[in-house]
Amino acid sequence: MRDSQKAKRFVPVLGALAVALAVFISLKSRYGGGVPPTVIFVVMDTLRADRTSLCGYEHPITPKLEELVERGATFACNSHSPSTWTLPSHATFFTGLGPEDHQAGSGGNTKGMTWGSVTPLGPRLPTLAEEMAARGYQTLLLSGNPVVGERMGLTRGFDHAVVARSYPEMHDHRLADRLKLILQYLALDPDRPLFAFINIADPHAPWRGIPKGLGFLPARPPMMIDPGRARFESGEMGEEEAEAWLSHLSDVYDYSVLRADRSLTQVLEALEAEGWLDAEYRLVITSDHGEYLGEHRLVEHGRPYFYEPVTRVPLLYLSTEGEVRLPDDVPSIVVHSLARDGVLPEPLPSGLASVFRKGSERSSVAVPCSSSSAALWLRASKLVANRGEIVRFDLASDPTEEHPLPAGNHPAAAKLLEYCRALDRAYASRPVPDAELSEALSAQLKALGYLRDDDEPPPPQPSKPH
Repeated sequence: MRDSQKAKRFVPVLGALAVALAVFISLKSRYGGGVPPTVIFVVMDTLRADRTSLCGYEHPITPKLEELVERGATFACNSHSPSTWTLPSHATFFTGLGPEDHQAGSGGNTKGMTWGSVTPLGPRLPTLAEEMAARGYQTLLLSGNPVVGERMGLTRGFDHAVVARSYPEMHDHRLADRLKLILQYLALDPDRPLFAFINIADPHAPWRGIPKGLGFLPARPPMMIDPGRARFESGEMGEEEAEAWLSHLSDVYDYSVLRADRSLTQVLEALEAEGWLDAEYRLVITSDHGEYLGEHRLVEHGRPYFYEPVTRVPLLYLSTEGEVRLPDDVPSIVVHSLARDGVLPEPLPSGLASVFRKGSERSSVAVPCSSSSAALWLRASKLVANRGEIVRFDLASDPTEEHPLPAGNHPAAAKLLEYCRALDRAYASRPVPDAELSEALSAQLKALGYLRDDDEPPPPQPSKPH
């Protein structure tokens, strides 16, 4: 009896030894006698490329990004996000696959409960965290965006996941403060490499006020997105009121980007203080989407439109392992390969973006992009597909996208329509969550401002912001 009990007690020990041996063999085979690099993957949520001083913006609001470039980081200012809102973009970052494969997202148009069920990232595909864990990494997720959480399937594979309950909870220094506590008290193994994913959510609404004395921005009160958004988009605002409201919006957004850049500085300092950047490391930085600030009479993000303000994002890579040259229009889906392997994928993925949405009475299963919308970037041109129709924007001659051109005969039109069919099939076959979970997901997104009860606005007209 005693021998049997002793044997049972040894089983967990043997299991732990087997895991440790497997980790050792994995690291040994990949890195020889060297130590694998620390991998830090940062999403600066809701960050437009054109509103960073890194990419030429007039206000000096991203000095840390510029400093990283001075230290040898390569960067792209014409990268594009894989979708227009948090869940599908992060699902792509974590799987290296588009919505046509991972199926995460929603079946909605823009807002309101016409969206249909929200589909989290399911267990079918391995995540970046799971792949890194299989290579012996300790995995950590810290997110200031509540959507990047367990309910959405985005924490799978992380040993430790800490997610904000609301957007202001981890704004400013509070994100780095939480990271410091995690690094100090989680008893991470210094002999094992670390993979840390950080979501910095300061640029996401609601926005903090601007204090006096900043210099390049005036003092401003805090700003909520509603009810002004609905009044602006519907045309209810008069021209003078709209101009003042958009000026306020632009200023607090700029300040939020500056605060995100400061948060990035504090996050990297916290990691450095604990020794995680002392040896080899990789640092990957991008955004999940941008933000409309009045362009095309739209505000915020999450819409099934792919204008540059909501899709054009920065991408930056810094590694002690060597330089990786980034094409200026590299699609941001490559962050998966950069974080995992330290290289760009081969061949380089096409510049595609997409979003699911619930079909309307005008939709037909025979019409591509009936349950989705999609865009394809071809250097200075962009094709956009919606309910079987394709338009083209010449971004060189029409950077504000005010003059859509017919594109049915464009050589890439057939490719985009085929992609639309794949999206529609993915939407139709997506694993819809049960009623209880679907209600919980919708309630969470509604509380965070993604789902609203107001009516759908008409499709936007290509027009300049006020």
